[in-house]
Amino acid sequence: MIDYQVIRSHRKTLSLQVKQGLVIVRTPHFVDENYIDSLVQKKSAWLKNKIAEQARLKNNHCDFSQGSQLFYFGQKVTLDIHFGIKAATFLSLNSHNEQILVVTLAVRNKDKLIQYKLSRHKPSENTDLSARVKKQLELHFKQQAQSLILIKTGHFSELTGLMPTGIKIKQYRARWGSCNSRGELSFNYLMMMLPEGVINYIVVHELCHLSYLNHSPLFWQLVAKHFPDYRQAKQWLKTHQSELLWRLN
Repeated sequence: MIDYQVIRSHRKTLSLQVKQGLVIVRTPHFVDENYIDSLVQKKSAWLKNKIAEQARLKNNHCDFSQGSQLFYFGQKVTLDIHFGIKAATFLSLNSHNEQILVVTLAVRNKDKLIQYKLSRHKPSENTDLSARVKKQLELHFKQQAQSLILIKTGHFSELTGLMPTGIKIKQYRARWGSCNSRGELSFNYLMMMLPEGVINYIVVHELCHLSYLNHSPLFWQLVAKHFPDYRQAKQWLKTHQSELLWRLN
């Protein structure tokens, strides 16, 4: 049996929704309780998959606290948060020879510095602190992307003969890159979480949109010509989709 919440209103149609692991039935006032219960049980397999998927997303996402993990160039790294006079972000190894991403937040007030150091191992209890870690990581990734993606785009432009009119580096919520009708390419700086081969695929993918502004068979033939392993790159993105989300809660 699946537990669910019924919300009745003057709407004309019935809908099923899974939100934060809870099944919500939005229905008109006139729909019978027995019909609702029968529908929920009939859709139980789909609903259970949605509930499991949301639980997986909740467990996998990085909350930017001490010891949480995220991808960095395709490898899972652990965040090691420190506080000091100057902000810094760099990759290192811990005593177990495991990769860590050191994030040092700048704190100029001595009293606050002591306070933050005491809360170092429980930053998830401080939303403001997690937000600062997230902001610094975004800045670090953007700086990395500004250099790397421009170099890769130039390299693959020469190989493919496809030249964009401009390149922008920004953050998208649900895409890795885009190409518009003016020939301008935009890339998500969170691509720095991806393996280098997947980054290469995204660059080639967007360059090929300069010839085909769609996902037609001809477009995919062009992608395959310049990046034969594109299916493996797409599969990596699909497999790790839930671990590539950035959010605070």
